[in-house]
Amino acid sequence: MTDRLTPIVIVGARGRMGKTLLREIIISDSMVLEAAVDRSSGPGLGQDAGRLAGLHDLGVAVTDELRPRRSSVVVDFSLPQATDANLRRCQEAGVPLVLGTTGLHKTTRDLLRAAAKDIPIVSAANFSVGVTLLTRIAGLVAHALGEQWDAELLEIHHSHKRDAPSGTALRIAKAIAKASDRDPETSLRHDRADPHARPREPGEIGVSVIRGGDSVGEHTLMFLTDGERLELTHRATDRAIFARGALRAARWVVDKPPGLYTMSDVLGLAGLS
Repeated sequence: MTDRLTPIVIVGARGRMGKTLLREIIISDSMVLEAAVDRSSGPGLGQDAGRLAGLHDLGVAVTDELRPRRSSVVVDFSLPQATDANLRRCQEAGVPLVLGTTGLHKTTRDLLRAAAKDIPIVSAANFSVGVTLLTRIAGLVAHALGEQWDAELLEIHHSHKRDAPSGTALRIAKAIAKASDRDPETSLRHDRADPHARPREPGEIGVSVIRGGDSVGEHTLMFLTDGERLELTHRATDRAIFARGALRAARWVVDKPPGLYTMSDVLGLAGLS
């Protein structure tokens, strides 16, 4: 990381994550907001980004055009349909990108890999530092224990969340499968509520879901065997953790060579066994 202030461009500034990112940048002593960008339709264009975030005016207005300067880092939490154009603009400008937009089509994922040959990109569906560590630890534990220990994962989210299991739960479960040489397509099971469900089979990885209240996100991973149980839990109590993780990635990627990076790279975990 450098000692200078890192200029940040936020794409998707009017969204919930965008506003959280704006607030985190404003109170930071290592970053400065260079631009705030969002789509053309809807209210808020032309508004001061600081006021949009519920804080003081910054003199930076929300615009609908992404034109990053070479010294900046773009942090994109917008919509999948905007990702292709945003990738091309970052590639043309030669600026690093931190991408948190999910639900990307295959063509966009291909474009992402192509753009990473020219610019450094950190792409993640979850920028939580704790979740990144939990996923890595889950793989290490699963590798050590093997299929002799049953693996079960319970995830809890607020009542408005649509996908179940969560994408984070599926990533943790797949990390377990990969680390213990199981097929992630056949070993994951989340149908225990089915009245015709079969008993637990050796090697399967159970994923259970609870939806209710205002839970930001909770994932509890259990490894069970006769006489003992190991539990690993991550609880998110503030959505700002995702913004902080993304901005940590932005500070990290600013001087990196072209490539497609993950939060494991940001935390220095990629080369660890």
